[in-house]
Amino acid sequence: MPIPPPPPAIIQILSGADVWTPQGPQKDQAVAIQKGKILAVGSPESLLKAHPRAQRIELPGGTLLPGLIEGHAHVNGVGALRRQVELAGADSLAEALGRIRQWAAAHTGGWLQGRGWDQNRWPAKAFPSAKDLDIVTGTRPACFMRVDGHAAWVNTAALAKAGIGPDTPDPEGGRILKDAYGRPNGILVDAAVNLVVKQIPKPTPAELDAQIKDGLLSLRAEGFTAVADMGIGASELSAYRRLAAAHALPIRVFAYLTHDHSLMLGELKRTRPKKAGFFQVQGVKFYMDGALGSRGARLLAPYADEPGTSGLWVTDPAKVGADAAITLRAGYQPAIHAIGDAANRAALDLLEKAMKKHRGALRPRIEHAQIVTAEDAARFGKLGVVASVQPVHCTSDHSWTPARLGPERVNEAFPWRSFVEGGALLAFGSDAPVEEANPFVSLAAAETRQDPQGNPPGGFLPGQRLTRVEAVRAYTAGNAAVLGVGKELGTLQKGAAADLLWVQAPIGDVSPEALRKVKPGRLWVNGVEAPLNH
Repeated sequence: MPIPPPPPAIIQILSGADVWTPQGPQKDQAVAIQKGKILAVGSPESLLKAHPRAQRIELPGGTLLPGLIEGHAHVNGVGALRRQVELAGADSLAEALGRIRQWAAAHTGGWLQGRGWDQNRWPAKAFPSAKDLDIVTGTRPACFMRVDGHAAWVNTAALAKAGIGPDTPDPEGGRILKDAYGRPNGILVDAAVNLVVKQIPKPTPAELDAQIKDGLLSLRAEGFTAVADMGIGASELSAYRRLAAAHALPIRVFAYLTHDHSLMLGELKRTRPKKAGFFQVQGVKFYMDGALGSRGARLLAPYADEPGTSGLWVTDPAKVGADAAITLRAGYQPAIHAIGDAANRAALDLLEKAMKKHRGALRPRIEHAQIVTAEDAARFGKLGVVASVQPVHCTSDHSWTPARLGPERVNEAFPWRSFVEGGALLAFGSDAPVEEANPFVSLAAAETRQDPQGNPPGGFLPGQRLTRVEAVRAYTAGNAAVLGVGKELGTLQKGAAADLLWVQAPIGDVSPEALRKVKPGRLWVNGVEAPLNH
């Protein structure tokens, strides 16, 4: 897709801030930009001498970074947050129900939707039920996604609309949880969620366009100039193309199709753009398993806190392998969701097989890579498979991960240092709206493996921490390299796109505590300064 009209031809020189390089911040450097590109990087004096008529933009200290790249998000989901009940951070079932009651009173008619609940935050740590929800929703159908997006909490009206009863079998790749009497209890896991979701009316094209644009503006307000949008369907693809044709995309989008075989085959016939525009289909998102929090992540051995299950295969690994090979052969990028150690091993196995026949310019990706044996962590680098990780998952999940895994395998969790030492390329993201998109919170999480409250003391498995420079690289040059645009994005060098972020803080020097509080100060996309408020 074409990029928007280029900015005016005037040369601008940005100086006064530390300039971020692959080695970290450099002082006494400036960046000259023109027509959406970086014209030169050098001392302020040398740039002003070479371009005496340039407009000088004097930054009051701080750090000038390449525009950050959100390596794994769900843009439509981010945009939908303003239109749904926000349950993230609710510390009890009562608090969650109170939020739903308040929203329902203010928004009458139609389905009630929302996301973000997490039973692990609640005193009893038990799943909620349809009966709980019925108290505040009545006969109005309701569906609330768990924080990880891999389980839904629905009421009796929603179960009825979906035709889910005591005799409804579990769909392939999903579970319908039931009470002691064999009746559906209102919790649907992974593929079972779709039984209800497909009953919910779809937004109109205009509503979908607005929702996606809202999501992109929210990400831009966090300091991102590009995003890898994971798992878009046909309607979202059409929305993106409408927005791109109207030059209405506020940041760059690299889209990964959902694993819909017919959609995938149709799109992969197109030639993938080799240069960074404002929209392009980048690959296909596949699901091996579910999430650890809802015990859908596929493990090599049963869950320590529920020995009756080892998790789920959301998609038959053989099917993922066949379609990942098709994706590679077409010159596109497979991105495989794998959280459990069994899922990561299976993903590596099928990618190794596929790459023996089709090794293209883009490295295949494994998304999340949360629970990985030491043996398999070393395979990422050897095979050239990207470890696409979300640091905030570690700091959000640290308190209950040991219970799921048990002491024998908890050391497999979030092995970022092992990936780096094994030569793997790291990509960073947030998985927004599963977690907040704030990149500075993620950078601090990568460095400390502690949540904002400083827990756990010393960090969760601190031997797997990353340095500040490594973490920033994963959000800039690392993500750009993964997307195949390492010379254009994620770097401040001559010829790269003028996608820039300035922050007031000296990023190389501030403490992790201060890093979490950093806010974007000024941002340029394709050489045009963009507003950060949304």
